[in-house]
Amino acid sequence: MIEVTDPTHPLFGRRFQVLSISHPPQRPGHVIVAYRGFMRLRLPVPVTSLTRDTGRRLRTTITRATLLELIALTTEREGPCTDPPSASGNGSPTA
Repeated sequence: MIEVTDPTHPLFGRRFQVLSISHPPQRPGHVIVAYRGFMRLRLPVPVTSLTRDTGRRLRTTITRATLLELIALTTEREGPCTDPPSASGNGSPTA
């Protein structure tokens, strides 16, 4: 059994029975897994628990729902700021 450990992969967190593993030279390879009993999936080894890359950074994904929520938050404001910007500090010296 292997698990999809890359949080950006659509099957993240799912576990599968391994049918075969390919480790070609100079490439990451892939694993063939059983899916729903009658289908086979080909997964890249780096997205699975078979990877030896323990220093890989955690990546996140932005979902459509999250993006729509962010857009809604930015459109909730009531128009542009009416206060003109005020000067701060001393002005630039004139030559």
